[in-house]
Amino acid sequence: MYLLVDECCGKGLATAAQAAGHAVQRSIDVAALGRGASDAAIFAFAAENGAIVVTLNQGDFIALATRAVPGAGVLLLPSIRPLELGKLFRNAEAAITAIFDDAPHAVVRVAVDGSVEALAGADARVRRF
Repeated sequence: MYLLVDECCGKGLATAAQAAGHAVQRSIDVAALGRGASDAAIFAFAAENGAIVVTLNQGDFIALATRAVPGAGVLLLPSIRPLELGKLFRNAEAAITAIFDDAPHAVVRVAVDGSVEALAGADARVRRF
C-alpha cells in the first residue's frame, strides 16, 4: 500500500509501516503539501496519487471521504502516544491490508484495542476484525 501519513501521526508510525513493506510518505515531506497542509489538500493529493491517508483526524477525513467520488482510502487511528501508534499498526496491519486490498477507497478505523473496522461509505463493506 502507498500510505500518506498525516503530520499528526508522527515518525514512529511511518517507520513501522515502512518496515512492514509499505510505501510511505509523511504529508510534511511532500513538496506540494508541507507542514500545515489542509485536510482537503492532503485528501486530494492522496486521491490523485492512489494513496491511503493515515490520520488521527477522524471527523474531517470521514466527511471528505463521503463527499469525494472517487476518493482516497482513509485509515483512522486513535489518538494515543506516537510510540504506541507504530505498535498498534504492526498488530493490525494484516487486517488493514486485507480491507484495502478489497476496497481501496474504504474508510478504516483501528481502535485502541487493535480491532479494525471498515466503515460504510466509499466502496467499503462493514467488516470487523
